[in-house]
Amino acid sequence: MSTARNIFLTALMGPALILAQNAGGLTLDQLLDIGLSNNSDIRIAEHNLQTARSNRRGSFSGLVPSLQTSIFRDMNPRQTLTTSGTLQDAEAFSSSFTISQTIFDGAQSWYNAASGRNQVEGSTASLDVARLQTVLFIKQSYFSYLSFRALLEVAGEALILSERQLDLVQERFKLQAVRETDLLKAKVSTGQRRADVHTARQRLTEAGTQLNMVLGIDPLAPINIADEEVALAQMPGREESFARMSRLNPQLQAQAYAVKGAQISAKMQRGVLMPTIRLSYSASALGSALDEVFDGTTLGNNSRTSLAISLPLFTGLRNSSSYSRARYFALAEEERLSSLERDLRRQLENTFSNLETLLLVHPINEEVLASAQADVRLAEEQYNLGAISILDLLNAQVSLITAKSTRVRTIYDVKSAEAQLQALTGTPVE
Repeated sequence: MSTARNIFLTALMGPALILAQNAGGLTLDQLLDIGLSNNSDIRIAEHNLQTARSNRRGSFSGLVPSLQTSIFRDMNPRQTLTTSGTLQDAEAFSSSFTISQTIFDGAQSWYNAASGRNQVEGSTASLDVARLQTVLFIKQSYFSYLSFRALLEVAGEALILSERQLDLVQERFKLQAVRETDLLKAKVSTGQRRADVHTARQRLTEAGTQLNMVLGIDPLAPINIADEEVALAQMPGREESFARMSRLNPQLQAQAYAVKGAQISAKMQRGVLMPTIRLSYSASALGSALDEVFDGTTLGNNSRTSLAISLPLFTGLRNSSSYSRARYFALAEEERLSSLERDLRRQLENTFSNLETLLLVHPINEEVLASAQADVRLAEEQYNLGAISILDLLNAQVSLITAKSTRVRTIYDVKSAEAQLQALTGTPVE
């Protein structure tokens, strides 16, 4: 790897990537680390969570007393004349202290505190959604890349086989042991295999670009993926997976918190229609000097305790309209939750069916591949003996290429379906 490329990649993703590249390529775990640290949706969700935590601290304001103090100075004081005929300094300074506590507000303060806690829990679920979706996209792009890389290897092997067959036909044509049509068919087959290699290489490049995009790095940055053994997991239980999805899927959890938040908002809005009771105590002082207004005895000379009760008799239907709007919004959120649950169950059922089919087809593909390999060996021997035509040999070789390609696609389709299943069932991100 050149020095310039090292500098470029270090600036782009840090020295960890360079070490992984030099060590033989990036593993799936390393790709997940890169993608999770670079994903914009995750960073946005983290910021939203911090915002929710900040809002929660302020949501308790209605449950605790409020304290206020102030100081005032008259910038243009005038002396006053007393009844005895002497001048008296004007009261240029004043101070006040007020403490107040809401006694009853239709439980709005309690619901506001509950709303703050619900926002934090909902934002946490949304962060889990962003992380799981990012992991899913990375895994799917990773397995797609491995699939196209394996298909490129299949295409390369097919080209080598075709070129070797072409050399053999050319030698036999020189000896007039085969017809010119056999030579033409061998050349066409080799040309087709070269085109297949070019197409496979292009698709691998596109898969690498897509993987870089999912990782949040420059799409054109060179990336080296390590050769890892791909093992097919055991098929999980259907009922267990559905139960796990209902319990752990972060999308369902996030929407459930959205329903709860809408219900809390409706209850808060209903509290606006109820009376509000507030108790307060205030004390103030006046003086011609600053120290006089902070004298404890002076401050208590003018104090007052009050109990305020307010009842919204008529607000132009504004409050009742807001309550109705909040209540119907809560009902809409409940319907969204039901719709989401049905859709996720559909996705899980389709994923299960797809995975079951792929796992059923996989051993059949292995048998087809073994049969195709045997057919090619037999066809080569028969062609060398002149028992079959070049077309029969080429057909056998095409069947072998198709069997290898089908096997590769099936394996990585299984891995992609496994990743989809893990995302739907809420498998935690390690």
